[in-house]
This record gives sequence, structure tokens and C-alpha cells, in this order.
Amino acid sequence: MKPILVAHFSKKLGDFSLNVNLELGKEVLVLFGPSGSGKTSILRCISGLLTPDQGLIELNGQVLFSSDGKRVKANVPVHLRQIGFVFQDYALFPHMTVAQNILYGCKDRKKGKELLSILMEKMRLKGLEGHYPHQLSGGQKQRVAIARALMAEPKLLLLDEPFSALDRPVRRKLQSDLLRLQEELAIPVVLVTHDLEDAFAMGHKLAVVNDGKIEQIGEKEEVFRHPRTRAVARFIGARNILEGKVVGKDEGAVHIEWMGLVLEAPPQEVTVGSDVVFCIRPEDVMIVRPDRPVREGIKENLLTGVIVREIHRGNHYSLFFKATSVETGRDYDFEISIPVHAYWRLDLKVGKEVMVSLKKSALHIIPEP
Repeated sequence: MKPILVAHFSKKLGDFSLNVNLELGKEVLVLFGPSGSGKTSILRCISGLLTPDQGLIELNGQVLFSSDGKRVKANVPVHLRQIGFVFQDYALFPHMTVAQNILYGCKDRKKGKELLSILMEKMRLKGLEGHYPHQLSGGQKQRVAIARALMAEPKLLLLDEPFSALDRPVRRKLQSDLLRLQEELAIPVVLVTHDLEDAFAMGHKLAVVNDGKIEQIGEKEEVFRHPRTRAVARFIGARNILEGKVVGKDEGAVHIEWMGLVLEAPPQEVTVGSDVVFCIRPEDVMIVRPDRPVREGIKENLLTGVIVREIHRGNHYSLFFKATSVETGRDYDFEISIPVHAYWRLDLKVGKEVMVSLKKSALHIIPEP
């Protein structure tokens, strides 16, 4: 299927360079990465607020920007691109009401009033038409900003950190409404965030941005479970990143030597004798129950050790595990994420000796050289 948005461009920004290659259909793409990595600058180039040095940007087959490497051949002005842009600070006019803010820039007043009524309903703003921005909550301001962007019936919606100023319950409601609205409108959405939970909740596709370039792009589960670089693994929360050597492989597993132990990972194209970087997410380090037989799926990669530190994070605990069977020179060897109910059921605490399994199916070899 032909993509709706095509964006292949580069842009020099002082000592910083953007190098972007992405294509998008009727789905939500999340640009995820640390602050200062270039995510917002990518949105600004697509919208026309920044002009790339070279490349191609197309929307629905219309060329918005193109260059031949030496000169700009096409550069459609911002107001003609049919792109809605919702800024991080909402950018509402303080002297205008909710209705006036949403209708701002609408040339067809009759059609605008009809669409205003629909958007007020869809964005849960009914009854607030006459309110001013200072009378609204953060969530309501964000809804007004989104409704204003949709008033122009854009072919693409860009959202810059839309949830950063919202508390968790408001954030989840807005996420649900945005996903429903995107499905109804059937337009591509590009959303910027540095919050992993927001990225996973909103994205159909995930692009990890680092130092101005897209390190990895794909279906969110694929990126989440199979990071291609050490940087991507770190950004998406696979905090247990290790180094080892491939000492064997067969149809059922790759065998990796780590600190004198041999661990099993799923089959993969690797060379016996090569050094590898591999990772496992904290939630995939399983604590083995001492009162039950070790179940299928966690029989491999067993280690004994001690919980040396813990952090209560609300609905789960982060436990820091130090293996007693190896000497790594670190104060802990693995971070484990465990739900609160399991923490209490297993009577876990700092200083307790436990057995863990580095779940074989979740042990991922990072293919970067």
C-alpha cells in the first residue's frame, strides 16, 4: 500500500544534524527518544516551520518539499500544507473563548460552526464554548488545541508532547479519545514523546530518535522486544544490557558465555566465537517460586543471588539482584520488575536470597556490530 506521508530529508542545525527516513499510512507514529534528540525539529520540518537542506517530503502524493541537493525545487508554505500542528504549550489565544480559539482561521463560517459543534462533542468540550483559556484545566486546554488543529480538516496531524503537562488519569482519557478520533478520521498522526508509557499506549509504529537520526523504526512490539542497537535497548527500557561470547548454536538455541556461565537465547544468525551484546527487560527476569517445580519456559538460565536494593514504584517494585555464582564487579547484576501483589506473595525484601530465570525467549541478541 502506498504511504500517505513520505519524509526523507536532512537538516543541519548548528552542531546538530537531522537525518530522517520515514513513511507512514493511516496510523499513529510515535517519535520517541530523549530530550534534545531532534524529535520536535522533525515535526517542524514536516510542517514547513523549518526548511530541510535537502530531501523530499510528500503528503497524499503532493510534494511539500523537494531539493536536488543543490537547490530547493519545491517548498509549499505552512498554511497550504493541510497539516495540523498541536504545540507543546497549546498556543491558545488568552483573549479568545474556547469557540473563538477553535474557529480561528476558519474561512467558511457556516461550515465552521457545524464542524465546531461536532468537535466540541468529540473532544468532550460541550458547555465550555464561552470559557477563556485561564478558566480551563490542562487537559481541557489540550483538547481545545487539538480541536483547533482539526478544524482545518488536515490530512496529517502533528502532536508535540501532548501529554507532558497532564496528570495520569487525564492523560489516559485523552489518549483513548485521540486513538478513537484518529481511527474515525483515518489520517496519519505523528506524535512526539520522551515517555515510554505514552509511546507504547499511543503508537502503532515506533521510531526511536537519537542524535538527530532514526535509530530504529517499526511496529511497536518489534522495536520493544527486538532493539537493533544498544542505544535503542537503553531508551526502550531494556535496562539489563550485557556482553558475552557465542560459544555454540543449534536448532533450539544460541549459547552465550557470560561471566563463566553459559546462557541460552533463541536461535539467531550469529557466528560462533563472536562477541555479542544482549539484553533482557526487567519484567522478563523471573523469580522462581521455591515451593513449586520450575515451570516450562523458565527452566533455562537459572541464577541464585540476593536482592540488594528495591524501589517501590506504585503498582510494581524494581528489585536489584546480585548473583552469588558469578563475580561481575558491579553492585548489582540485574534489575527485576515485579507486580506489587507478587512481591508480597513471595515475601520479598532486601537481603533475601532468591533464584531467578533469565527467560530464554526474552533474551535478545542486539545485532549492532
